Amino acid sequence: MLQVELELKSKIRPVNAFHSALDFDFIMSAPKEDLHQLFIGLYGEHIIPASFYRYTQVLRRDDLVLGTTNKGNPRYLVSSKMLGGVWIKLRNRLASIHSDTSMIEISSDYASHFYDMFVEGHDGKHLTGDRMKILMLTLPFVLRDLISEEV
Repeated sequence: MLQVELELKSKIRPVNAFHSALDFDFIMSAPKEDLHQLFIGLYGEHIIPASFYRYTQVLRRDDLVLGTTNKGNPRYLVSSKMLGGVWIKLRNRLASIHSDTSMIEISSDYASHFYDMFVEGHDGKHLTGDRMKILMLTLPFVLRDLISEEV
């Protein structure tokens, strides 16, 4: 069993005090590592950045180029400052989610952590699987109509 665990880089039957509990359920005691890796890996490393990319591409379409700068770079109708305002609006929408209306509470610190991680690209920031679940539940709602003013 140890060789298989080394190959998988995951514990198959972790040593757990629950094993001696009355009516112990082995399946419920299994580690959630793979599921957390799915949340963090798939959603955090692919779906959220892809959403950001898509929003940026919509606001940076070829028909929204006003001309070029002195350095030859395209000058967009939606400037970098305006685009930054979109991500600040997203952070503020996340921070406005309260448990009395949605049963989920997102603090301003958590919203800032999300902003630092995905917008600013800080490498030292991480989210747990449970925090990623909160994003999975809320982001579809806060992303809705996010760029309606800019469009």
